[in-house]
Amino acid sequence: FVTTRAVQPYEQANQSKPPGINAGLVSGVLSDKGYHAMALTVDTILDAVILPTLNINPNTTLTLFCPQDKAFFNPKYPQPPLTLLEEHVVPFKMDKDAMEVYLLHGSKVDALLPYHPLVVTSLPAGTRGCASLHQVKVTKWDVYNNGRLIVHGLEDFSDPIVQTLRYPQYDVMNVKEDSSQGFSAWPDAVGIISR
Repeated sequence: FVTTRAVQPYEQANQSKPPGINAGLVSGVLSDKGYHAMALTVDTILDAVILPTLNINPNTTLTLFCPQDKAFFNPKYPQPPLTLLEEHVVPFKMDKDAMEVYLLHGSKVDALLPYHPLVVTSLPAGTRGCASLHQVKVTKWDVYNNGRLIVHGLEDFSDPIVQTLRYPQYDVMNVKEDSSQGFSAWPDAVGIISR
């Protein structure tokens, strides 16, 4: 009994990947910098979340917040669902300098997971200089940055319950669909931030 599997022609297999994102390179850099678990997961994130977004808008820069290895040993997220990983991807350039200039404590930052924004809970210019999203500290800025994809290290997975309990005004059930909400556009960004 012999089984075979269909193989896409070379042109079709490589047609959907926009230039500038090399999964092997991203994975290698993450592994070299100590993010081994995320290095193993990055192919899934690239194929299911990041590349489809870049195919829709090729001029977009995406920011991925990457949890440390210890986050994957938490019994709550031993194999994180794709929706949790989508919550860790922001559809624009977000770095330390931009956070200091454009964001306030409590600012909402839309992620790729609809209706599940990240909330800035501390800024890099604070007393300790540590930024946090959903009360999870950014531990390393620019783990990887090729201009299309920026990766920052996080202490743990962002817990969606923080936004729901501490910032219920951003909950999908409490947001009205009108433009008088005080939303302001992030410069050169696809995402929306509310202050």
